[in-house]
Amino acid sequence: MANKFEKSEYVIPRGRVFFDPIDDADQITGERHFGNCPTVTLSISTEKAPHYSAEVGPGVKDADRVVRIDRTGKITCDNMSIDNRAMFISGDKSTTTQEAGSVAAEGLKVIPGRFYQLGRTDANPAGARNVSAVVVTPNAGGDPFELGTDYTIDAALGRLQILAGGNIPAGPIKVAYTKPAATWQTIKSSEKTLRRGALRVISNVADGEQSDTYMPLVTLTPTGDLSLVTSDDAYTSMEFDVEVLTPPNGVAIFVDGRPVVA
Repeated sequence: MANKFEKSEYVIPRGRVFFDPIDDADQITGERHFGNCPTVTLSISTEKAPHYSAEVGPGVKDADRVVRIDRTGKITCDNMSIDNRAMFISGDKSTTTQEAGSVAAEGLKVIPGRFYQLGRTDANPAGARNVSAVVVTPNAGGDPFELGTDYTIDAALGRLQILAGGNIPAGPIKVAYTKPAATWQTIKSSEKTLRRGALRVISNVADGEQSDTYMPLVTLTPTGDLSLVTSDDAYTSMEFDVEVLTPPNGVAIFVDGRPVVA
């Protein structure tokens, strides 16, 4: 009978990535789907402590013990959801609410050729949105300036442009406008540069054995560049460094196959 050899298993990895944040009480809160992640890697490095005998002339190595194991990884994600972007800039998401109302005379100090955000404050730099009935007048009062000749307005974003060569001089002006009730999502950066939680990768390979990986305790830290403007056609992506930790009295990594029905 001929020799029998191990059957090789080949895998082109595909799958879905989930992150389960840990709260202040060290409890998991529910897995959140990352969305499309073109690359998820796991790296393992070890450090050894060799021992050399002193009982013979040339010191010979008689022991070599592993003293440290580092398990790390990297996630590249091109799903630019607000939750993922909040994680990348180490921020928290919230809802900004704009109340309906009229602004009678917002003072601005302007320079011809520049752009100005109506309603801007330090707490809300986005300012006012979807403005209407915009009227620009001299600071001391008088006839309003002319739209298209002296200024332009992007009403949806509340962006006022003072046209160079118009009749608005450098200095203070007043702007009146109305704004409707509206809401939009906002991310504000914070000092939370490190996120703790559990990481799960559900295998979804086209061919071959499926195996799911679970890491009960990891830290995610954003790294690399996030393209805000680019001239090429590449999709924007973000990267996170993964540090795999071992929970107290726990296991660092689980890899589970799929059950076989008897």
